[in-house]
Amino acid sequence: MTAKGAFEPVEYAVVEFRPDAWAQPLEILRVVPHGSLVNAGDPLVEFDTEKLDRAIADLKVELALGEKALEIARKEVPAAEALHPLEMAEAERQARVAAEDLARFLAVDKAAAEEQSRFTVRAAEERLKYAREELGQLERMYKDKDLTEETEEMILQRTRFDVVQAEQSLKRIMENSEETLLLSIPRREVEARRAAEKAAITLEKAKATLPMQLAQKKLALAKQEHERAESLRRLSELEADRAAATLRSPRAGMVYYGRFREGTWSTTAVAAKAVVGQVTPPGELDFTVLDPARLQFRAKLEEKDLHLLATGLAGRVEVTGYPDADVPVTLGPFLPVPRDAAFEGVFAVAAREGGPKLLPGMTGSVRCVVAKRPEAVTVPSSCVFRDDDGSRYVFTIGADGKPVKKPVKAGLSSGGRTEILEGIAAGDRVRPSKP
Repeated sequence: MTAKGAFEPVEYAVVEFRPDAWAQPLEILRVVPHGSLVNAGDPLVEFDTEKLDRAIADLKVELALGEKALEIARKEVPAAEALHPLEMAEAERQARVAAEDLARFLAVDKAAAEEQSRFTVRAAEERLKYAREELGQLERMYKDKDLTEETEEMILQRTRFDVVQAEQSLKRIMENSEETLLLSIPRREVEARRAAEKAAITLEKAKATLPMQLAQKKLALAKQEHERAESLRRLSELEADRAAATLRSPRAGMVYYGRFREGTWSTTAVAAKAVVGQVTPPGELDFTVLDPARLQFRAKLEEKDLHLLATGLAGRVEVTGYPDADVPVTLGPFLPVPRDAAFEGVFAVAAREGGPKLLPGMTGSVRCVVAKRPEAVTVPSSCVFRDDDGSRYVFTIGADGKPVKKPVKAGLSSGGRTEILEGIAAGDRVRPSKP
């Protein structure tokens, strides 16, 4: 049985920088070369953390400002709860006062103002009337006299002026009364109605919105509390990312770029990024620290060889780079579960002294001898055919050169040849194909 595979480490640790919060690329300041030997705690790669440090400092400032805003919000909510009934009572009081003012105006003040305005006009008319009567009486009293004394003339002049003044006063009062009746009182009524309507709307608005405003303040406070908790969590994660920005080896061993998955290394992809001065996303760098002295050999086994395999099967590996070096191996516990049309087998590598130094990733072919029978009769596997009932047969060449069908009992198959236990003998010639 022969199968190809590669050497891999038995003991290893994968080291990677998978930050919890930081996602931006970082510049590589130092990185160990591929294949370096390190001790536990040695740095594998160091990043330039200036951007990360700045982000941490900025977040601390934001948290300090947020703490003050949170303190204010924590005090505003109890104050809003205390003010809520007072604001509601004030809205109710203003609505009640506006409604009372409107009712009072319509019931009393409007009519009183109209009556007062008309009475003022009437009073002015009466004063004018009195002034005119007084002037008439004086003129009649002094009419029969030929000469009017100076005092009497002064009395007449003053009385005549009182009449003119009363006329002007009446005119002005009538104008004011007209303005009061046609403009001022209707406007006061409109204002009173609007004030009452506005106060009623304000009251309804207060009833509808004050509870929601209080709830909004409580939700805003809860949001601020949540955002602060998230910011504190992010700060903790960023500080943890900062502490982990220098990757250190968890064990002593040899450093390989990349990681090992089912016999394949991702060294090439990581090596292209693990360069000093390179700006690299942190999550794309990983390293494997392994013990180069403890190896095993993983091989892809073909399905046709399953019947030959068993735990403990011994073999040897021919190393691709060292054809003359044979490495003893033993097949470990084997679970025949197919994957990608093949089966994986892991062979333990025996301790050895001398010879070439083997390292993980080196390839080779494992060969296992499942049976040693030098006297066995074998034929090419392609010369063995099956009947419908499953029995096997071959075609031999008779003495007359004609093909002869002969039933056979087959044994093991390996390397393209099949062992024949019964049916033909050594020296018989078989046809490679059916006649």
